[in-house]
Amino acid sequence: MAEGARTRRDALKAIGLCLAAGAGVWRFLTPRWGSRGRPVTSPISVAAEEVPQDGALVLPESGIAIVRQGTAWLALDLACTHLGCTVSANESGFACPCHGSRFSSTGEVMAGPAPNPLRRLKVEVERGTVRVFRCDDRRGERPGTAAEGIRG
Repeated sequence: MAEGARTRRDALKAIGLCLAAGAGVWRFLTPRWGSRGRPVTSPISVAAEEVPQDGALVLPESGIAIVRQGTAWLALDLACTHLGCTVSANESGFACPCHGSRFSSTGEVMAGPAPNPLRRLKVEVERGTVRVFRCDDRRGERPGTAAEGIRG
């Protein structure tokens, strides 16, 4: 079984395949910071009675969850802080299907590899309507994780 001589073209193909594989692995292992903070020109509004008492209303099409605990309201961005996968709701809070991060119902990290809690969004409750803002429309800034829920 004689093997033919390797050509420069074969070497370049091998290098190209290695680079493509490396880029795929890099993409999988690095955070997707750009996926969070989807631009929204207007707030997301829902009726307050749609959010269960001491529970959460998950809006997957908007990538948010509105949480109501007693008289406190908060909204969470559903992008995992590890690699940006969309978390799903469960009995104890939220879970990331990609790498197993678990978050409490208030977005705090319960199990890694997520390094930070889920990002909290600005919430306003007025006249039976809950409005969630992905960014401050006046200045175009996104609220950080330190933003606190409000009392209704």
